[in-house]
This record gives sequence, C-alpha cells and structure tokens, in this order.
Amino acid sequence: MNLDAHPLVNGQWQVGRSGSQPNVDPGNGRAVGVVTLANAGQVQAALDAAHRAFPTWSMQTGQARGTILKKASALLAGRIKEIAKGLVLESGKTQADAISELRRTIETLAWNGEEASRISGRIHQGLVGASTRLSVPAPLGVIVAITPWNFPAVVIGRKLGAALAAGCTVVLKASEFTPYTARAIIQALVDAGVPDGVVNLIFGEPAAVSNQLMASSLVKAVSFTGSTSVGKQLAALAAPNLIRPILELGGHAPVIVWNDADIDKVVRVTAPAKFGSAGQSCVAPTRFLAHHCVHNALVDALVAKAKTYKLGHGGEDSTTLGPVAHAGRVASLLHLVEDAVAKGAVINTGGKKLECPGFYVEPTVLSSVSRDAEILLEEPFGPVTTVQSVETIDQAIDLANAGEYSFAAYVFTDSISVRDALVRRLNASNIGVNQTAFSQPDVPLGGLGNSGYGYEGGTEGVLAYMHLRLISQSPS
Repeated sequence: MNLDAHPLVNGQWQVGRSGSQPNVDPGNGRAVGVVTLANAGQVQAALDAAHRAFPTWSMQTGQARGTILKKASALLAGRIKEIAKGLVLESGKTQADAISELRRTIETLAWNGEEASRISGRIHQGLVGASTRLSVPAPLGVIVAITPWNFPAVVIGRKLGAALAAGCTVVLKASEFTPYTARAIIQALVDAGVPDGVVNLIFGEPAAVSNQLMASSLVKAVSFTGSTSVGKQLAALAAPNLIRPILELGGHAPVIVWNDADIDKVVRVTAPAKFGSAGQSCVAPTRFLAHHCVHNALVDALVAKAKTYKLGHGGEDSTTLGPVAHAGRVASLLHLVEDAVAKGAVINTGGKKLECPGFYVEPTVLSSVSRDAEILLEEPFGPVTTVQSVETIDQAIDLANAGEYSFAAYVFTDSISVRDALVRRLNASNIGVNQTAFSQPDVPLGGLGNSGYGYEGGTEGVLAYMHLRLISQSPS
C-alpha cells in the first residue's frame, strides 16, 4: 500500500523541496512510506493560492459549498476500508478505532455540508423610524489549520468542514506522522470538486512552517489542535497580525466516582475512552477520584479490564490495544510511571514497555499516587491511569481542579445533589455525567484556560471562521 504523501498547492500535487522523512508504522518501527516537506517558497505559494481563491469561493452560495462537502463525505464513505488500512499502518490504531474515526470524519463533513446553507444573520429594529440593523456573517479569508497525529482524520474534518462551509480558504499544515490520512481526505475534497487553491496541504518542519504562516498578513485565523505549550507559542506568533486563534489544547480529565456508582458501569463506559487509540486523546479519562468506599473495588475492576487488552499491531484481528505514536511517547510514559512510583505510587498492573519492535506500553493502573507526582500534573497521553481515594466532595473538587488543564471531566453518581454540586464546581468545559462526552459535529466544544479557547462544532464552529458585519440602513 502506497503511503507516500506530498504537498498540494493550488490544485497540484508536488514533491516537497525541503527534503523528506519516513512515514513510520509505530506497530513495528518500519517505514511504510515517505512524506516530502515543503520549502518556504511552496508555503508562500500555498498562501498566495488560498488568497487568490478566496473571492470566488466566498461568493459561492452556501448550498454550492455544502454540495462539495457532502460529496467529499460520500467519497470518503466509499473509500473507508482502504483509508482505514493506511490509518492503521501510520498511526498504530486498531482497525476498529480507525473505522470509528473515519465514520466520525464522514459525519462531520456531511453535517458541515448541510450547515453551509443554514448560515444566517439577524435583523434588529433600527434606532429611527423605518430603519433596520442587519447582523450579517461574512467569511474571514485565508485560514491556517494545524492538525495533530492522534486523530488525524476527524480533526482535519472538523477544521476544514467548518472553514469551507463558512466560505474561507485553507492552508492545512498536517502532521508528518500521519501524512497519508491527510492526503486521502484532501484527495476526496479535490475529487468532489473543490476549486484549485481553496484547500492547500503542506508538510514541513513544524516550527519553521508555523513561523512563516503566522508572519503572513494574508492569514486571518489559525485553528490548532495540540499541546498547550505549542498553542501558547502560536497565539504569541498570531498576535502581531491580529490573527484570530482557535485553540484546542491539552487535557487531563478527572473521573469522580461516588459511593453510589455502579463500578462495573464506570469501567465499561470509561475503558474505551481511556484505552482507545492507546489513550492518546485530550478527553481521555486519566485521573480516577474514587470515594473511599468504592476505591478498592474500582482499582480491582480497572486492573481486571486492563488485563483483558491484547497488545499488538493494529492490523491484526486479535489486537485490541495498539502502540503509541513513537519512541518519544514510550519514554515519556515510562518516566511518569517511574516518577510516581518513586513518590509512593503502587503499580497495580502494567507499567512496562513491550520488548519487541514497535512502540508498546502496557495498559497501566497506578494507585496511592502522591499529589506531587508528575503524572497528576502532566497529561500522560497514553494507556496509563491513576486512582486516588477521596472522602468528601470538597476534596474531590480540589483534586479534580488541580493542574493547568480544564477540558474534559466525568462524574458517576445516581445522586442528583452530588451531581449538581460536582458539575457546578468542576473547572471543565466538557463534562460527562454517567457517560463519556466525545465531541460531535452538531454541538460546539471549546477549551477553557490552558486547554484553549474558541469553538469547534455546531453553528458556533462555523461562525468561528466568520465575522459579523453590522449594517444599519434607512429608507432613502
């Protein structure tokens, strides 16, 4: 299977002129393709192409733009098995996780295709007789989208679907770790009839490309999903040109499990979110805060569940947990485990890497974790979870709100009063009660604090790429 990938500039696939790097299968460490990197001239050409394409694209009707998005969605649906094979090879996902993500991508493009024709403004009463004031949404212009490797399909779908529906043109800087998936989605858009220059795809050295893109006066907004540290750097780079940032950053989701919770249900509901995609998700439940009455039962249940996973290459039918993305993730996860143990934590299961080709870390459960352990402050981004015992709601909230992230949080209880007390005080923008809470295309979701700002999804996600023009008018 050919997993090579190259830039697309002004409707033309072209070999990147700044060198290349291997596309590596994290399941065995072998190269499965090559990605070529754009040089500064190609990056500028992509910006120029998007700038030239904007007037015509923005003047098309929402229905016309939506038709292209819906056609691209249908094309992806017809190619889902082939693309899933590539996604498994370059990301390490299991076949089930890859198919699930691509289905979400298909749904996201289709929903934004419908939303493109629903964009509307508001009419306000004028301040003088017979006058009116119109609030009219208009597309911003050229958008830069920077996407990660952990969910390379659905994140691209969210950003491109909303920006194109709004009437903007895009320069997509996709991850060099998962270039084939980006190539496949862009090819579907091209095949669906998106005009030359409306969508441009580039790969390159992240810092150099970001610096060049953010220095351009052509760029009106940047949408980034990734780490908090990089998000802050991009926001600083965007400030001189007043580029609008839309940032979905890190998370370290607490799970508060109260004394009346059904422990089997807690594990059944949270395990797919914790261990799916090898735990590499910003909304993955990572810190279990269990009422002391159910703490031991929860630890036992999590350990039992962790031991059921079969580690292996995502392409093998028996595999239920694949590798993490690269060797750096393995080293980071093992460091967090070692630091926690040095500060008193107990490894209930896992805690080691597999001694085999590829980047595998055992599903790990830690208990008796000290508050100063790095793993409680730093997002693990892998199949490692912690369990702490709590006595009171105040203690649960104190631990849940500790740290710099404020993205997802989860609560398990049948008590209305406990639920309301926890939800009201949790410092999180995405809260699941007795369930997980993944993002969906029809509702807005945004970070809070160091987890970002701006919204993706829903009408608000499309309006993030638009500005509202106020038109006040009176009869002549």
